[in-house]
Amino acid sequence: MIQGDSFLCHHLDPNKWRDVAFVGGVWPKDASRLNPSPPEGMCMFMPARWRSWTRKQRMWESQQQQQGGVVKNGKNKKKKHPVNRPTKMLNMTFPPICTGGKGPVGNGGLSLRSRTWMAEAITNCPHSSYSGMNTSDMDLACSVLGVDNEDAYFGIVLAGLQAPLPTAFEAALFSAEMLFPEEVTSFYGELSTEDKERYVQHRWGQDGVSLFKQMQGNDYTVPIGMHKPWWYHSDEVLQTTDMLHH
Repeated sequence: MIQGDSFLCHHLDPNKWRDVAFVGGVWPKDASRLNPSPPEGMCMFMPARWRSWTRKQRMWESQQQQQGGVVKNGKNKKKKHPVNRPTKMLNMTFPPICTGGKGPVGNGGLSLRSRTWMAEAITNCPHSSYSGMNTSDMDLACSVLGVDNEDAYFGIVLAGLQAPLPTAFEAALFSAEMLFPEEVTSFYGELSTEDKERYVQHRWGQDGVSLFKQMQGNDYTVPIGMHKPWWYHSDEVLQTTDMLHH
C-alpha cells in the first residue's frame, strides 16, 4: 500500500518481504506532542487491545473453571450469563513486542501486506462494522467493536495470531514515518554492524549492502521509502545533502 503522502527513496523488491505478514514503519514506545495517541504508548496499547478484543474467549475459559457457571460473591452466589465456546480458539498470549529487537509494527501509509494474513486477521478477529461479516451470530474468540486505525488493527491482530513479522530494524529498513533505523535500534535494541549488514542483505540485496555502507556516518539511514516524514521531522533533517542524495 502506497498512500498519496508516501514515496520510495530507492529500489523496492517485494519478493524480499514475502516471508512476513505485514511490514510498515515502526511506532515509538511513548506518546509525544506530535504523536499524542495512544497516551499510554504503543507498547502498552497493543497488548491491552488484544486482551480487550479476546474477552469472549477469556470469559469462556473462566467459565470452564467454575462449576456450572456459578461464582461466589461473598456469601451469595450469582449466576453468570453463559458464554458459548468460540468456534476457533486462539492463543491468548500476546508476544513481547518491545524487547529483544522487536518493535510495534507498523504504520500502514507505506506498507506491504500478505493477503493471506489479512484474511486470517479479519476471519479470526473481525471488526463488527468494517469486516463485512455478521459477527452478531458468530461465536468468536476475538472481535473488535471500537474504532482504531486500520494499521493498528492489523498490527495488533497479526501479532496476537503469532503471524511472521519483521524485527524492528528490518521494518525500519523498509519505511520511516516517525523513526529512522538509528532511532529504532536505540529504542528496541542495538545491533552489531555485522547483524545490521546481514539484515540489509536479506531485505535490500547485495547491492543494498553497498548503499547501506555509503550511508554510515550520516545522521540517518534512508529506508526504502517514507510516509509523511515532514509531519514528524524538521527540514534540517529531511533536506540535508545526504538525505536528498538517497
